[in-house]
Amino acid sequence: MQRMSIDEVLLSDDHISQVRVTREAVFWLASIAAEDGRTTIRCFDGSDVIDLTPEANVRSRVHEYGGGAYAVAEGAVAWVDDYNAQVWLLEDGNRLALTEAGSQFRYAGLYLVPERRCLIAVREDLEATPEPRSELVALAFDEQGPGRVLVTGADFYAGPTVHDGQLAWFQWLHPNMSWDAAEVLTCPLDAPHEITCVAASPGVSAQHPIWLGDGALAWVSDETGFWNWQVLSGDYRYQWRVPRDCSVPAWVLDAPPACAVGDDLLATVELTSGRGALALVRPSSGGVTYPLPGTAMIESVASRDQDLFVIAEWPDRAPSLVHISPTGARHEIVSSNRQLDVSVGVCRWADGPAGPVQSWFYPVPGAVEPMPMLVMTHGGPTSASYPGYDKLIQFWASRGLAVLDVNYSGSTGFGRAYRDRLRGAWGVLDVADVAAAVQEVCSAGLADPGRVAITGGSAGGYTTLQALVTTDVFAAGISRYGIGDMAALATDTHKLESRYTFSLVGPWPEAEQIYRDRSPIHHLETLTTPMLILQGTEDKVVPPDQAKAMADAVRTKGLPVALVLFDGEGHGFRSLAARRGRLEADV
Repeated sequence: MQRMSIDEVLLSDDHISQVRVTREAVFWLASIAAEDGRTTIRCFDGSDVIDLTPEANVRSRVHEYGGGAYAVAEGAVAWVDDYNAQVWLLEDGNRLALTEAGSQFRYAGLYLVPERRCLIAVREDLEATPEPRSELVALAFDEQGPGRVLVTGADFYAGPTVHDGQLAWFQWLHPNMSWDAAEVLTCPLDAPHEITCVAASPGVSAQHPIWLGDGALAWVSDETGFWNWQVLSGDYRYQWRVPRDCSVPAWVLDAPPACAVGDDLLATVELTSGRGALALVRPSSGGVTYPLPGTAMIESVASRDQDLFVIAEWPDRAPSLVHISPTGARHEIVSSNRQLDVSVGVCRWADGPAGPVQSWFYPVPGAVEPMPMLVMTHGGPTSASYPGYDKLIQFWASRGLAVLDVNYSGSTGFGRAYRDRLRGAWGVLDVADVAAAVQEVCSAGLADPGRVAITGGSAGGYTTLQALVTTDVFAAGISRYGIGDMAALATDTHKLESRYTFSLVGPWPEAEQIYRDRSPIHHLETLTTPMLILQGTEDKVVPPDQAKAMADAVRTKGLPVALVLFDGEGHGFRSLAARRGRLEADV
């Protein structure tokens, strides 16, 4: 395998996401690596690829993580420009701002309703007290303003969608995250106070409503133990029951990887052992087909009549945008060449304290002896790692390091029970699962147990720090915007996650001692390994004071530590300079 340079990692193909379609064109988002990850809307009209927003950065900031930053309809495209936080509309060639610059409001989850001359959005009021207020609003095409409030009162809103004058959405309340408990509701746009609760049960996550072609409403619910699709058509209710998750958590306000295809077909992701496949489900019969084999994950889907458009992730090349015709013929609108020399992830299972733990192991191509290994811990912690082609993983494999990407307890895509294992056990079970996964791989002779390092960002950074102070498994660690002081996270973070630790650790302040016991900053007496801490100065999720305090505490103990701060960066590194600095520091 040829050694990859840092430039090969950073200056890669544009990242594509969130496909949308109209009668005339196919649209998607492209994040341009060479322009500090600036995101633009591109469209293909059958002959040319056009950049619709060359001067904008299409990104939203609602709930800090954003999502749902653009929408399309016949003759209209709307987007949020991160440069001025305004919502813009392009209609029949005319471009106008629907909201004012510099206002107290942020917008996301956009959905166009051209027949009503409006745009539905999730609006966040940053000046509301005691915390920002989330609402569903309608922005008029013909006047500039903050929007007319349609629905208010819940802590969080997501997924607005409209059919024949009916608005559907999902919402949830503190202290829940949407995957803990959420409900699906509808109301007429003309009478938004007449709300109907479609799906709501204690301890059940119902989310991502989708209108099917015949006016039936579909949504996912995990009442079976897995996010399975339900369909309501009049008095008839259908449930597609499979022992697999068919959705993803709502960390961002993007549309889910699911859509209606014609009147009686639902396209959805189906997750099996951490890998996502495209499934076509026919609610009337319960039949299912799988038209796109070999995928690692399905990022998004959209349809035009019986034609389906899919952004698919692959194990051996970058994501592609695929058109699947009604006959099943496939054509890639955006493609990348298949890589000939890559490390492909292998699914492995280990026995963790609470049950099986899934990981993706990436061997060093051609290695004939146990190699040093880098263990990756994803964020969330309710997120997941999929086996899609990742240039960073290939970078390490090309330099002689095997990589183990662990889906520890709490990860999504394995059902509710797997996700709920981490309740009350964050900082304990995730660390034990990672250690078990490392032991399984090393016992199989695939990695050298004396040369194992660990890295992670956000919640994965916390797991990294905890693993360094509570185990002797790792020889070094790298934390990116990780949590050193759990109590500080409980008292100083943004609204979306302000009660998240209540379920993962315990209620605050009643469980203050548990927070202290699980804070790496208070257990440095057991730390014996080098540590690298990388942090953005504008992080609102894990404020930079956490990283500074952790580094200061380690230095006071006289232990090896390096802290690298990236000016202007938030929760995740976006600029080319910061991403280069991150890799140079890692190496």
